[in-house]
Amino acid sequence: MIPLEALQALDAIDRKGSFAAAAEELFRVPSAITYTIKKLEEQLNIKLFDRNKQRAKLTPTGKLMLEKGREILRQVQQLEAQAQQTETGWESHLRIVVDTIIPCEPFWPLLNELKQQQPWLHIQVIDEALSGSWEALTADRADLIIGVSGDEPAGANCQRHCLGHLRMQLCCNPDHPAAQLAQPINREQLKDFTHILVNDSASYLPQRNVGLLGIRQTLSVSNLQQKVSALCHGVGISHLPSYLADPMFETGQLVHLDTGAEHSFNPFYMSWKPSQSGKANDWLRKKIIEEQVLAHLLS
Repeated sequence: MIPLEALQALDAIDRKGSFAAAAEELFRVPSAITYTIKKLEEQLNIKLFDRNKQRAKLTPTGKLMLEKGREILRQVQQLEAQAQQTETGWESHLRIVVDTIIPCEPFWPLLNELKQQQPWLHIQVIDEALSGSWEALTADRADLIIGVSGDEPAGANCQRHCLGHLRMQLCCNPDHPAAQLAQPINREQLKDFTHILVNDSASYLPQRNVGLLGIRQTLSVSNLQQKVSALCHGVGISHLPSYLADPMFETGQLVHLDTGAEHSFNPFYMSWKPSQSGKANDWLRKKIIEEQVLAHLLS
């Protein structure tokens, strides 16, 4: 097995330019560095340095050992940092589901700040929809879910915090036949139009069929961005959150379909399992609440 001290010596020799300078950096005598390199060469039956010249130069084998050795040294450093991090209550991984109805943009500054504090923390941001967000938490594929709606699954053993309410508005392309109807529109008149729906990403939890009652034609998409694109291309009609719909009403890309009913204001939550929540999870939730990062989207 290759000792780490040999890889450290090889790295220092290359960076400092000589065995003597490497020895000074590693707080060892030059003869100890020479012995470490010689022992490694004998152990593996290889030649790391060409000593026929005035100054020892790395051989092709030595260059390979240096390159791969530095990768190992970096991994060891990361392992040490992650072990110390975990010992103090900081997770090594944080998996965050942001439901497709909520944009990720408000969270990037917070995640960047968190990474500055904990450089070795691996953060994964995952896109889910509807019950798929709850499923990710209950199946331990996520540590924190943001923008989830509806009731938590039975036996989930999680806590949740209400982030606010999202106003949903029915809309379509200005050239769509639905836009030509006299308003307020009778809901019966809309049943024969194609309704664009975001597909529930859940695999085993019951999927939620939001707004499907009485609808005859549907087109399913994977996320909110695809829904917006389909609406803009006149494929059908659908509900959009106000933070997306209102600017598009102003520019004329979409029009509001008034059915005479009151707008729906749906509560949205973030949820987590207290038994599995570490310091990174706690820090992020606290920041989201204190800085009200979704206040401009939710009421």
